[in-house]
Amino acid sequence: MGARTSKQDNQPVEGLPEHDPLVLIPLYRTSLRESYVMNKKTTLKLKKNSILSVESDVLDSRGFYVFRKSGSFVTCSLEFRDDAGNVLATLETKTRCAQTVVWIKLGDAPGPVVATLVHHYRGRSSEVSIYIHKEPVAIEMMRSTRKKPTIQAEGDFGGHQFFFKLDENKIAQVHRNPEPQLYSLEIGPNTDIAFMTICAAVIDLVHLRARFTPLDFSHCCLSAPDDADDSSDESE
Repeated sequence: MGARTSKQDNQPVEGLPEHDPLVLIPLYRTSLRESYVMNKKTTLKLKKNSILSVESDVLDSRGFYVFRKSGSFVTCSLEFRDDAGNVLATLETKTRCAQTVVWIKLGDAPGPVVATLVHHYRGRSSEVSIYIHKEPVAIEMMRSTRKKPTIQAEGDFGGHQFFFKLDENKIAQVHRNPEPQLYSLEIGPNTDIAFMTICAAVIDLVHLRARFTPLDFSHCCLSAPDDADDSSDESE
């Protein structure tokens, strides 16, 4: 995981079969689409998060505005809106030592949790696991478990060169963009475009914060070693 070499690094994005799509983020009635799932590959451009700003528009390959993300580097918060201004998702985060747990919640807070993302910071060998909840659950109902993650993210998170896989399917990939302040996100067919955009932006923010606060993580782990693995996996 992390920056370790994988056979899937050079493989194209496959997506998912049409009969078993990944659909998580609901559409508002103001949208002209039926869902955030398409039967072909989709490429988006995202602005890299920074310590100064995490706000930006998410653009498609033609340069048209698709989503809007806003939030704060300091509080590790993000909010995602569609092109009509409707709130699609918000985050709730918890950091303990070198691990950050992110609950992705539908709509305005306090919306139900649709997925949990766990980021283990280990420099270039960092790991990300994503747990999808079959039914959205309230944040108060979340509890620790050893359940196998639904989606695994692997690659160089700091270098914006990583991919997502569900089972053996490579469903999305982040790679560098010719414009230095941007990175590209390629999403496979029958895979929720909004959800994968949220996951990519969350990983970018969480990994950036971990890189800039290593001393805080080290102090935490040294002062509370028994708690380091309490919530290594968060799920339903």
